[in-house]
Amino acid sequence: MMSYNYLQLRKICFRAPTKESVLSFSSGVNVICGASDTGKSFLAETLDFMLGGTELRQITELAAYAEIMLDFDTSDGRSWRLQRAVVGGNFKLTDLDEPDSKPVVLKQKYVRGKTDNISSFLLEQIGLPNKAILKSSAKATTQRLSFRNLVRVALVQEDEIQQKGSPFWSGQFTTKTAELATVKLLLTGVDDSAVVAASGDGISNTSQIMLIDELIAELTIEIKDMGEERDDLASQLTRLEKSIEIQLESLTTAQQRLEGLLQQRRQAFDERNKIQGRQDEISELIARFTLLHEHYVIDIDRLKSIQESGLIFMHIDVVPCPHCGANPDHQHLEQICDGDVDSIITSATAEMQKTERLLAELNGTVDDLVSEKKLLEIQCLVHEEDYFRLNKAIQETIAPEVDSFRHSYVELIDERASVQQSIDLFLRLDRLESRKVKLQSETSIKKEKNAVQTGIPESVAHSLSLKISSILKAWHFPGECQVFFDKDSSDFVIDGKPRGSRGKGLRAITHAAVSVGLLEFCQENGLSHPGFLVLDSPLLAYYKPEGEDDVVLQATDLKEKFYDYLVKHHNKESQILIIENPHPPESMNKQITMTVFTGNPKVGRFGLL
Repeated sequence: MMSYNYLQLRKICFRAPTKESVLSFSSGVNVICGASDTGKSFLAETLDFMLGGTELRQITELAAYAEIMLDFDTSDGRSWRLQRAVVGGNFKLTDLDEPDSKPVVLKQKYVRGKTDNISSFLLEQIGLPNKAILKSSAKATTQRLSFRNLVRVALVQEDEIQQKGSPFWSGQFTTKTAELATVKLLLTGVDDSAVVAASGDGISNTSQIMLIDELIAELTIEIKDMGEERDDLASQLTRLEKSIEIQLESLTTAQQRLEGLLQQRRQAFDERNKIQGRQDEISELIARFTLLHEHYVIDIDRLKSIQESGLIFMHIDVVPCPHCGANPDHQHLEQICDGDVDSIITSATAEMQKTERLLAELNGTVDDLVSEKKLLEIQCLVHEEDYFRLNKAIQETIAPEVDSFRHSYVELIDERASVQQSIDLFLRLDRLESRKVKLQSETSIKKEKNAVQTGIPESVAHSLSLKISSILKAWHFPGECQVFFDKDSSDFVIDGKPRGSRGKGLRAITHAAVSVGLLEFCQENGLSHPGFLVLDSPLLAYYKPEGEDDVVLQATDLKEKFYDYLVKHHNKESQILIIENPHPPESMNKQITMTVFTGNPKVGRFGLL
């Protein structure tokens, strides 16, 4: 059963008073690649900052911007926007599904018992509110789960992906218990709220039993006030899951219909604008040709006057030259000079004929343009009618239908959450009663026995190892790809060799396999997870090899199989962001969303900012 408690990133926007820089993301596989020093790794840092990080590295390009916006969707169909100043501080949250809603403030820091903070909001969206994780195994103390505990498994930055330590542990011993408890919560869905803290060497079973009795009494009263039976709740949850599945299918179908009509409306709008543009162009041409027509007519009239004047001049009687007095017999009429009337008439006649031909051609062109304009007017009316017809269907039928399905879907999700919370009360009661029975069977507890078991249960670790092994095989990772989880190092051993002992390129690609495996394990088992995965430089071995292992990797087709696998297994219901220097294989270009940072201000997009 798939869980719908996931997030997907949609857009990151850096805003300044006079400009903004936007980078959009889609479902499935997104690749941000290109030249070094263009802001690719800074993108990962910014996403971490917008998910509750304390501060953002102040690079030179950031100085021009004042605010960052992060848009994201939740799998229940809701869209949200987080806004935060580049210098840090609290967040503003806007519900994008409610255009008239005002932003609310979410605090950056979590305060026990408060929900007005970024961590509580995000945990609520992925179905992990009010969860506890183990803080100290020796003292059996717990702490509230924060979304910051989850970020490092969903957003793997460049320095983390190539580290020698466990993908599940940052290397800090003070946080190791909590970090492993976070992974255990994701893999099992069970938190550590039932753990009872120890207090000194001489803690007795009686005192713990008394505390558990108080908790049991409170839970019993809460369950009684609820007025629901466990079996009824389980049946209700099953029905709700079925209804949610049906409602989601209806919502998806209606949404696809809406998207289809929106696309058709956009096409009708674009076609109408294209025709109107051509009509304007024709009107301008006709206006210019009218002026040219007038010039041609004037030229013809002028040439006619020259022709007529020459003919009249040729019929005048020959007289003595008024200039020199020469008799007609002594005038050199056979010599052609600049004033030769016959030559002028011939030239004027030829020029007039040429102009008349041009005028005829011009009239033909104008007639063609007038005919085209009339045809375009008819086509424009057709597209305009299509636009208004489609717009009416969208506004009056499809859009309200989608809103209705979405509203019903959200109601079912809320109802399921309420039923699940009620069931959780019974589960908590079971854990407390089980704990009580165990304590009653013991006579005393010594300090060395106070320690609570930490880490991932062996059966779950085995299942996760099989998942990671299948991923590595699909990527054509060298070797047999036999994987098992070493509890002592909290890391994986691949083909008998500890993962952390390999070159940094192999550490990066195997870290990526673990992260992808964790995401898919949660998805396939209906378990909560942030829902997206950001991997900065997973294919490090291809451009920064370290040692013979990395060089061997370069000779394989792992890069092609890596992208091929991600495209096949992560589409609409999943999201992976790959940040890399090299471009993905060209065969993948139509199946992924790719943004290239060129590093050249004259070509394409220079960088993030």
